[in-house]
Amino acid sequence: MHRTLVLAVPDWPATAAGIAHGLGSAAPIAVLRAGRVISCSAAARAAGVETGLNTRSARLRCPALEVMPWDPEVDHRVFAAGVGVLEELVARFTLLSPGVVSIPVASLRRTHPMEESAVEALLTGLTDATGWEFFPGVADTAFAALLASRTATRVPPGRTAAFLAPLPISSLTAVDAHAYGALVPLLGRLGLTTLGAFARLSESAVHARFGTLGQRARRLARGLPDRIPVDHVRAREFRVSSPLEPPSGRGDVLSFRARALAADLLGAVRAAGLVCTQVGIELTAVTGETCRRTWRLEGMDESMIADRLRWQAEGWLAGGGLSGAPPAGGGAAAGGPVGRRQRTGRRGTEPEEDPGPDPTAVTGEDGICAIELAAAELLSPLGTQQSLFDQHPGRIAHTLERLQGLFGPDSVLVPGLQGGRDPAETNLWTPWQQRPQPERDPAAPWPGALPAPRPTLVERTPVDLLDARGITVVARPSGLDAAPAELRIPGAGTLRVVDHSAAWPVEAGWWDRSTAQYRVRLQVVTESGAAYLLSKESGRWYLTGRYA
Repeated sequence: MHRTLVLAVPDWPATAAGIAHGLGSAAPIAVLRAGRVISCSAAARAAGVETGLNTRSARLRCPALEVMPWDPEVDHRVFAAGVGVLEELVARFTLLSPGVVSIPVASLRRTHPMEESAVEALLTGLTDATGWEFFPGVADTAFAALLASRTATRVPPGRTAAFLAPLPISSLTAVDAHAYGALVPLLGRLGLTTLGAFARLSESAVHARFGTLGQRARRLARGLPDRIPVDHVRAREFRVSSPLEPPSGRGDVLSFRARALAADLLGAVRAAGLVCTQVGIELTAVTGETCRRTWRLEGMDESMIADRLRWQAEGWLAGGGLSGAPPAGGGAAAGGPVGRRQRTGRRGTEPEEDPGPDPTAVTGEDGICAIELAAAELLSPLGTQQSLFDQHPGRIAHTLERLQGLFGPDSVLVPGLQGGRDPAETNLWTPWQQRPQPERDPAAPWPGALPAPRPTLVERTPVDLLDARGITVVARPSGLDAAPAELRIPGAGTLRVVDHSAAWPVEAGWWDRSTAQYRVRLQVVTESGAAYLLSKESGRWYLTGRYA
């Protein structure tokens, strides 16, 4: 069983704002978003300030209240600076969000065999180094551990489902407020007010009514991992790196280089037909020191990776001059280097007329000399993409049910994948609200199956593939007799072929003449940049797939 420890700093936005503005831990602070308090310090809570209050109501309760607008970049940057001390204490951890980290309990057993003593020693080290208050939560899953951290609870092994059962259904938004924001109110209207009530529903009923998002939510409520196991993929390593010449610690330089590297990394992942949800960022200094952290991001893109790398670099450099931890005696929470270096430009700080070169940046021989990005978690696209059904389940379901009532169950079909060698064989269409029943097991080995990425459009259109002399290209088991030069598609005219793959034969069912198949596949790219999948069968070329 994979136990997970989640450490959360309560009211992190207020803590980060206080550090960024050089305020002490005893100052009453409130952070506002859209005119409402979303976080407040312990001193502000003691004076009667609560989340959800507007500015006027909060100031009436606490006249000395420091009111600041919410800045997510400050949250990330300050936390990245202070949490660097974790690198000295544990080998693996993941930054779930600002103020929250996830740590596999197994990574603590080398120094502390007992789970309780390991967590206690880690909390002591973190609190002494940062001055922050951490709430620990331990459970069998990251979701349960995150909820347990709100009350500093350790859930015994095997008791995760019982711990989750009485919690409100709104707890689902703790892991992903955007994904589950529309699902939670719908479940409440159906009378499913607790996680236990939702977990008791059958898997088939949840899938038919709420789709993939509902399946994931049910797994969370039952104390299982949030991803369906078959979605996880680690067949290949995706890693990109780049040196920095000259070495630099400037955020703009690092961000520019990180954006280009992130584009290469995500491009390779997408070309393999996968989606990256966790990225590992490793920075190397001229001195040989390294700083590596793993960031979890939903809907990851180049800009998000570049921002995380910049925050990680600034936090590392500001946290003690490439030491990976805050300076002794000060610490991030004490308003030391982290608090002094974050210039926010908001009301209450002095704006700079001409910032010029960053005076705190580490450059030249004292900077970062290399950057490396690695895909830490890869998933299949169908397991991460949100569909129209997930975003508006109630209205969409009512409309589709009406269509099925008028035109029959097969009038509304849901796409899926099953086992097979050709794109047409792997397509699986299931009537809406019915559980998929693949004819061929998608998890079974399929020798000769088409490698990823899959064509976005599947068809079977007779075409002509010609060489430079205008003669039909002949495909043999040993390969093509000539390089293809033109592709003639009915209705699309003649397309010039600029690149092509090697042809490969596929023979299946040879032991039975009624099911025997033999074909030669070929992928071509035309002058317009469009890519096609061709198949030679019984002496005829067919267009069997188009790539976006």
